[in-house]
Amino acid sequence: MFIFLSLMFACGSSQGPTEVTAPNATSEAPAAAEAPSPADQAVLVEVLKTADAADGTEDKVAHKCAGCALAMDGKAENAITVEGTTLHFCSSMCKANFSKDITGNLLKLVN
Repeated sequence: MFIFLSLMFACGSSQGPTEVTAPNATSEAPAAAEAPSPADQAVLVEVLKTADAADGTEDKVAHKCAGCALAMDGKAENAITVEGTTLHFCSSMCKANFSKDITGNLLKLVN
């Protein structure tokens, strides 16, 4: 029950579109982000493919919220692009939390 309530409050709000980028994305990356190792890079590519396929269509757009472990539908106004794949998040809060450590959070999706 606690987990459900946590997800409900963490993923419920949206503040509109903003552009957040990730390492190897189309714009400048956050200063705290570190480049992934070559082994992690290969894993990231596979995770992004898995996230992309989670909505049933492989189109380099993950419509399921990666911040909620691909359990909730994401929204285009809460999106970031990583390695050519656009990730939609259910809320600006999920997007902001995920953006703090994009590589680490993507790797958590497979662990």
